[in-house]
Amino acid sequence: MNSRRFVIFLLCISLAWGKSASAEVVDFFELPKVVGEKSYQLKLKEIEIQKKKVDMDTRNIRYLPTLNFEHAPFFEKIPSDGFDKKGFVTSLNLNWNLQEQGNVFLTNLIMELEYERLLLEYRALFQKELYDQAFQYSETLKLLAFYDYDFSNETDSEKQLETIQKLYKQGIESYLVTQNSKVDYFFYKYNAIKSRLDQQKSQSTFRRKFLLKDVTLKEIPEREFSILPLKETMDEYEKNLSAINFDIVLSINQVKILEIEKQVRFNEMWVPDFFVNMYQNNSRQTIYGINGSFSQPNFVYDYSRGDFSLYANNPDPYSSTGANFGVRIPLFNRWLSKNELDKSKIEVKLAKSQSEFLRENTALYLFELIQQHNNLVELYNISVESRKTAEENFSIMERAYKTGSASIVELQTVDRRQRDVNRNAIQNKYDLIQLRLEIGLLLGDTMKFLR
Repeated sequence: MNSRRFVIFLLCISLAWGKSASAEVVDFFELPKVVGEKSYQLKLKEIEIQKKKVDMDTRNIRYLPTLNFEHAPFFEKIPSDGFDKKGFVTSLNLNWNLQEQGNVFLTNLIMELEYERLLLEYRALFQKELYDQAFQYSETLKLLAFYDYDFSNETDSEKQLETIQKLYKQGIESYLVTQNSKVDYFFYKYNAIKSRLDQQKSQSTFRRKFLLKDVTLKEIPEREFSILPLKETMDEYEKNLSAINFDIVLSINQVKILEIEKQVRFNEMWVPDFFVNMYQNNSRQTIYGINGSFSQPNFVYDYSRGDFSLYANNPDPYSSTGANFGVRIPLFNRWLSKNELDKSKIEVKLAKSQSEFLRENTALYLFELIQQHNNLVELYNISVESRKTAEENFSIMERAYKTGSASIVELQTVDRRQRDVNRNAIQNKYDLIQLRLEIGLLLGDTMKFLR
């Protein structure tokens, strides 16, 4: 890009973004920080992790036995005995189910794996959000560069049309050449308008993702892209895919969870339900008679029985303490437990199959991406060389046209070829950046091949 076009490029960026002096400047390699601070999806995942952390902090409480304390008043009317009773009952009951305690140990393991899964999902989501924004960042720069070229193409083609129209009026150029020049002008004008629309959409997508109202994108520094050796790269990463690719890691985590859930189903079917129960009950009651004598305050005369009955204002409390233990073996429910166990075995088998398929599929996809990358590197290098040659050819043809040794048609042909080559070079550059982002995402580090 020559200096004039570079100036136009900067002006286009300024107009497109509507920048002010206080516009936020975003650097491509600062995107990880921006994603960490502004991603709404990551904030939601953080809240989910915090909720799970509360469960993790209290998981050991689940090992404690069941302990119930009850204290309640009561009232009982006994017409047949001739008196009423009221008072308070207090009970303390301790129950420990050994089968449930075993399942608590397993379900706590599941809880730990689920917490680990949330952390993995957070890291995977971070890389995905980073990939989306880095991809959109490069896409926006590509479309801005396209707009720069399309805008300059429109300007140049308009000047050429004006020149050819003058030559046509002088009888130097034909009507056909004039019409071709007019077609070129409308073609480049159409491309400029469409390019402006495309880059506005891309900018909007980038800004709305993180609610960025006013932002300036810094250019991605030029760098030399080298071919990734196919065999060496595959040997380096293929054997580690189960540890670095987040989709595979999450699938392995899911297999572990299902394996433990299968063991829980097995325990429910085969492990007897041993239980121990200890209790203590206390009651304190007051008995009120129907009739009585003040001369004998501890007794009341019961006319229904014809004798005196004890009148206990504060009798001794009644208490009982005991324990029981035993085994419960479900009979009919075992068939339901067997059904759940069989389903768990199928779920584990399916999850293992999916995990293995995902690993093989990811390895194949990595192989294909590296092939595409290497082919694109060759295209990029060719386009860079072609751009240099096209610019040189245009300079030669422009001098030839000015000296009268070349026609305007020949100049337009070389100019059109130069524009196409320049556009291809831009396309290849940003395609290569985006492909390297995708390979990095596949290997668990989006920016890996662009640092």
